[in-house]
Amino acid sequence: MAFVLTGGRVWNGLAEASAAADVAVADGLIVERAPADAREIDVRGCTVLPGLIEGHAHLCFNAEPEWRAVYDADTPARMLLRMAAHARAMLRAGITTVRDLGAPTALAVELRDAARAGLVESPDLLVAGAPLTTTGGHCWFLGGEADGELAVRVTVRERVRAGVDWIKVMASGGNMTPGSNPMRAQYTVEEVAAAVEEAHRLGVRVAAHCHGVEGIRVAVAAGADTLEHCSFQTPDGSAKDDAVIAEIAAKGLIVSPTVSVGLARQAGTDRWQSRAALLRALFAAGCRVVMSTDCGIPNVPHGALAAGMRALADAGGCSPVEVLRLATSTSADLLGLPDRGRIAAGRRADLLVVEGDPTVDLGALERVRVVIANGRVVHRSG
Repeated sequence: MAFVLTGGRVWNGLAEASAAADVAVADGLIVERAPADAREIDVRGCTVLPGLIEGHAHLCFNAEPEWRAVYDADTPARMLLRMAAHARAMLRAGITTVRDLGAPTALAVELRDAARAGLVESPDLLVAGAPLTTTGGHCWFLGGEADGELAVRVTVRERVRAGVDWIKVMASGGNMTPGSNPMRAQYTVEEVAAAVEEAHRLGVRVAAHCHGVEGIRVAVAAGADTLEHCSFQTPDGSAKDDAVIAEIAAKGLIVSPTVSVGLARQAGTDRWQSRAALLRALFAAGCRVVMSTDCGIPNVPHGALAAGMRALADAGGCSPVEVLRLATSTSADLLGLPDRGRIAAGRRADLLVVEGDPTVDLGALERVRVVIANGRVVHRSG
């Protein structure tokens, strides 16, 4: 399939502003010049930009308050259908790459492979399967309980054998598991380091869930590749630790802050103020940050990445272009996806066309007109 998006503006994933230009696509790639038989798609009044990357999702959760009852009632077949529906909704919102960081392992791998084979309409998926957690620990019900260094190593090997792209470790407790304490570490430094060492030996990276400062310190000391949430959570909000933040920056660890529409709903509250101060401290320290929302948890819809980007801009003091980079070129670079995240010849043709100019107004991201995934037009609206 070959086509040219004509008459609109283009933001290439890096520039300070969009500019008038056409974008040509052939054989799944962005090309300098389209073949003679390429069809034209008129995108006047719109901006073409790289497809968005969601750095932390849960396709197996339904984003509703009763999520756990729904999860427990699902058969594997029904859950796989639910995950596919959530993936399709994300694609139609312009999200063309998703890192799923918590689902039953076999279902996550099966959906990823089905999407890549063209059997279902979905973003390109990077999956972690069931996170490693202590017995009864955060999200134990996903099937990833492992206690002690040996069990951690064995479980990492099992995940890699199953075909996952990332390893997820619950370094702290979490807010969605009764009896789990997000302010306390679940594993020792030695246990998380064992997961990191084993994963790196096998060629995959480790994402560490960590809320309270104790869990963050464990993940940082163990050398986890990405710090999920990294919220420095306290009973009243967030309390940043400048020494730990400086260590995160010095080690070059990646922060995936899971900022969602949920934070926007808290605007003006003390909790919002403390989270905003934390985000600004992370940016000021030079931490490497990817865009993520934790979509699938209660009240965070799978297709609401754009709303999370606006929340991050407001709380983190970022410009629209800075946030756009986090969800495109920066995430592609940091998550090891060199074939996407920019509009340039030879890159994978994952593209989003929105009405208006998101480099000026991030609200344009919610006016999706065309979505192109791997060179195919998968959605058109208006």
